[in-house]
Amino acid sequence: MVSSMLSATADSAAVRETGEPAASLTPRDPASVAENSDTIIESGNYSADTAARAAWQPMSDTAPVSTATLDGQSVLRFPCNLAGTRIERASWDRRVRLDMSGCRGVEFELFCRDASPISYFSLYFQSGEGWYSGTFYPESFGWNRIAIDLSGMSSEGKPAGWNAIRAIRLSAWRGSDTDTEFFLRGLRKVGVLGADTLVALVRCDSAAHTSRPETDGIERFCAAVAEHLKVLGIAYATISDLDLTADRLRYPKLVVLPRNPVMPDKALDALRGFLDHGGRLLTFYGMPQPLRSAVKIDPGPFVRSGESGGFAAMRFLEGALPGAPSVVGQNSWNIREPKAVPGASRVIAEWLDAEGRPTGHAAVVASSNAIEMSHVLLNDDASNKRKMLLAMAGCLVPEVWRQATDATLARIGRLAGFRDFDNAVAQITETAGHETGAVSQLAAARRLRNEAIDHREAGRYPQACASAAEAADRMLKAFAVAQRPVAGEFRAFWCHSAFGVEGMDWDAAISRLAENGFTAILPNLLWGGVAYYPSEVLPVAADVAKRGDQLDQCLTACKKHGLQIHVWKVNYNLGRAPEDFVDRLRSEGRLQSDARGEVKPWLCPSHPVNQKLEVDSMVEIVRRYPVDGIHFDYIRYPDNDHCFCAGCKDRFERQPGNSPLRWPQDVLPGGPRRQSWLDWRRANITAVVRTVSEQARAVQPKVRISAAVFRNWPADRDGVGQDWKLWSERGYLDFVCPMNYTTSGVQFENWGKKQKEWAGTTPCYPGIGAYVMEPDRVIGQIQVARRLDMGGFVIFNYDPRTARDLAPLLGLGVTRKTK
Repeated sequence: MVSSMLSATADSAAVRETGEPAASLTPRDPASVAENSDTIIESGNYSADTAARAAWQPMSDTAPVSTATLDGQSVLRFPCNLAGTRIERASWDRRVRLDMSGCRGVEFELFCRDASPISYFSLYFQSGEGWYSGTFYPESFGWNRIAIDLSGMSSEGKPAGWNAIRAIRLSAWRGSDTDTEFFLRGLRKVGVLGADTLVALVRCDSAAHTSRPETDGIERFCAAVAEHLKVLGIAYATISDLDLTADRLRYPKLVVLPRNPVMPDKALDALRGFLDHGGRLLTFYGMPQPLRSAVKIDPGPFVRSGESGGFAAMRFLEGALPGAPSVVGQNSWNIREPKAVPGASRVIAEWLDAEGRPTGHAAVVASSNAIEMSHVLLNDDASNKRKMLLAMAGCLVPEVWRQATDATLARIGRLAGFRDFDNAVAQITETAGHETGAVSQLAAARRLRNEAIDHREAGRYPQACASAAEAADRMLKAFAVAQRPVAGEFRAFWCHSAFGVEGMDWDAAISRLAENGFTAILPNLLWGGVAYYPSEVLPVAADVAKRGDQLDQCLTACKKHGLQIHVWKVNYNLGRAPEDFVDRLRSEGRLQSDARGEVKPWLCPSHPVNQKLEVDSMVEIVRRYPVDGIHFDYIRYPDNDHCFCAGCKDRFERQPGNSPLRWPQDVLPGGPRRQSWLDWRRANITAVVRTVSEQARAVQPKVRISAAVFRNWPADRDGVGQDWKLWSERGYLDFVCPMNYTTSGVQFENWGKKQKEWAGTTPCYPGIGAYVMEPDRVIGQIQVARRLDMGGFVIFNYDPRTARDLAPLLGLGVTRKTK
């Protein structure tokens, strides 16, 4: 059964939208789908509503599909009957017989005049005993070309691979109690394996059958590599290891294994044959043992970062990998170190620790037909990671350089919705006005672009790529400089590390924010079971003894540089808590359980001692430190399947009218006590917010209380017990920060409009997920927040990348410090 609580974030790199018009397509018989056809579903072939209705079966209480004519074309109409109903989503299923293996993903065109009633859309493919799913949202108000990459789709259950898809499901998830509709045409496969497909990205779908706990990480690392390949312009296709055969490796010259801890025997046989016939291999964090003899790279030990002083960066030996940066940042927690075979392979990069000292451990080893990196590809230092990946692929398959060069040249100027280089120059010049900094950056971009073209024509592809990438960077800076700041707004970063930005002390990190026009920081200095200062309420993190009181250090820096500090607590969640503390809470019956009785390391919100712990730990900060504010996070249940512990049963049964109960049947969906159960859950969370607000203000009347919250209040007040509209109405909060992590400007704006209404007179500062998007989109979402008159924003997350690149870029214009 497909989960009803799939992630709605566009933190997946698999989803991208543009507003480009669709090409015309040839009609096909609606009753069948050719297994190897690029076109999956063509809308223009429906001559009557009956055919559309027969093909797309609505789920319970969903209105049926019909046909319509838009722009002279026949399209499918999907009505979303949300007003006056209780449906969680409008969904339609279509039965198919479809082979999706060996393509990059799918594309289709979608048009929705008003997408604001929809929180997000999902597309599912049913395979075996499971599903693959991806989320999306339109980027413009016209026809949108939606592209979903298979590498980034999540899996549920036990899918059997992409070669036997038997159903497609399309869902529009409720965002508000308002009807709307959308139109679809031309669902088709893209990036199908062919002569121009240089790279096959092999996703470890078999892990769902053998290593389920690792599946989320495996999918995430595969999506990260795919996103880099896409940006680089390298033609690739994603192949499930369940579908990998010798026939599917006819065209690719390079196979990439982004994280493949297991692999079926037939896939190993295909890869051995591929290598025997001249294929090349790029692999991360290990390699299947049967392949090692073919690539002449031996396995080495598993090494934890603490054993060698930490893994903070990879330094390439001079000349070892043409086109690669000399140093690539990556904070890895452990490695699987490969070993070079004398005379057949060699170490080309070594690990450095946080102080820049060699650790003595290999980061990358190369042979004539393979390169192995000793950890997965993480998102930090993304620009250099991309250059490194290109250099690796180009070393193994030189044709990659030409593809990447052409794509990089074409991409110069394609930022912030600009069509091309000339359009970008014209628009940025108009926006900049008399801002000379933008003019000089544009001139440099034009010069570098011309250099790149000259290099490309001479066949100097690595040099062409380097010049084109620098030209694109100058265009981005020109765009940034052209923006204008707005005085008086709240500009903040969440900082998830209790020790601030790695490589910087708190003074340097806060100074960087201040000089770039930011007004506040929200540092994560305590969780449900640990504090990073000498708390008298919570266990104190062991590192505090060595590195000192982190709250005091951050507070001192903020006072020095004029920034507000709002101390962020991760409520209830016992991640990072000492094991003995968690064990004691478990023995005392203070942890959460799901409906099946499985214990989760979160504090049970209904337990009175836990409520007191949550309140006391937050009020302690206000009592002992002159902070500007305290900030709730995770102030909710983890999902709709918690908490069903014995204590919850007892405490709920003591409520009037609730005894005796069939437990937990009476409080599950459809049960007679369901509504009172949901009300009671919300009251448990609200009690902590109210009490913290009252007690903290009694200590410091001017302290500001705030919360990071889920974005869809109507659904989340039931789903996770987070009633932040009520908290805003009753004045428990001084501002609220919905976590609007999406790449879509339209979705960000639609969410923001509703959230501002729900917050009422309480300021609503939207959260911007910088980690899921390029800097120009961050600037775009700041401008959306300004158009909505929201008064500020908070960016996630303040880390080495954003400190080095994003904050200074924003400081050039949109957050520029004004006198």
